[in-house]
Amino acid sequence: MDGFIKSSIVRRGDVTCPIAMAATVLSDQWTVIVLRDIAFFNQRTFGAILENNNEKIPRPTLANRLKRLCDIGLLAARSDAKHAQRKVYSLTERALGLLPVMVGMGNWTLSQEDMKAPEIEFLRALSGPESQAMKKFIDKLRITHAVN
Repeated sequence: MDGFIKSSIVRRGDVTCPIAMAATVLSDQWTVIVLRDIAFFNQRTFGAILENNNEKIPRPTLANRLKRLCDIGLLAARSDAKHAQRKVYSLTERALGLLPVMVGMGNWTLSQEDMKAPEIEFLRALSGPESQAMKKFIDKLRITHAVN
């Protein structure tokens, strides 16, 4: 995708605050959920995400989010060697940088009495500043997703 289109997706309006920019990138629940499913549950194809997504993301919404995530550089798509029509989605370095933020979002939710959600056990080890488990997890994803 050329730089003009990519920058127009990310830079809508006069966003001058880094938090506002992050909100623009992570603009809806589906963006974060798709990244979660790919990163934490290794659902890396359209079909796998659609079939295993607990929130029941609609097919057209998933297609739109995957395209947008590729367009803004959070995902890379490549053809599956085993099936020519299937794409395998990989996290980019840019997306790997969001993983601690996503874990933090989950921890924040768990700390709110009126927003209790079931805790996901493996996320506990990934929590906290300078988490060695998070660093190892990201290093493992860096290898398995192998996007330059």
